[in-house]
Amino acid sequence: MKNLILIIGICFFIFGMSACKSKETVKSEANSSLIATATDKGVVEKKWKLTEINGVALSTMTPQPAVEAFIFFQANGDRVNGCSGCNNFTGTYKMGPGSALHFSGVASTRKMCIDMTVEDQMNKIFQAIDSYTFQDGTLNLKQGETVLARFVSE
Repeated sequence: MKNLILIIGICFFIFGMSACKSKETVKSEANSSLIATATDKGVVEKKWKLTEINGVALSTMTPQPAVEAFIFFQANGDRVNGCSGCNNFTGTYKMGPGSALHFSGVASTRKMCIDMTVEDQMNKIFQAIDSYTFQDGTLNLKQGETVLARFVSE
């Protein structure tokens, strides 16, 4: 009886290992194609510093945001994170055909800063963005033809 249990246990272990390995291979292949596709777009795996929001350059704002506002698109898992000038945020993004871009599940920490202007505007634009353009080290997040936020890579 002990031998039968041992044999069944070994079979489950071997079957489980082969099932896990095949899942890892598929996942790894999917991630590499995603990374290759997204990297070709020149947007992912870079820190993008916010320079303008709703047509206003951050350099002209008084007071300046408490912390540097930036966005970072991760290739693995379509995750996005960054800082909106006061609070950190995280969520997911989806790049579609052409230059389509949509954010979902964006959530942020809840610190209160002296000036929440940039913070409030960043939180609103995530819902409105439907596309992006990328040229000469500048990333524009847009709604239709209107640039809602402009970033430069670091």
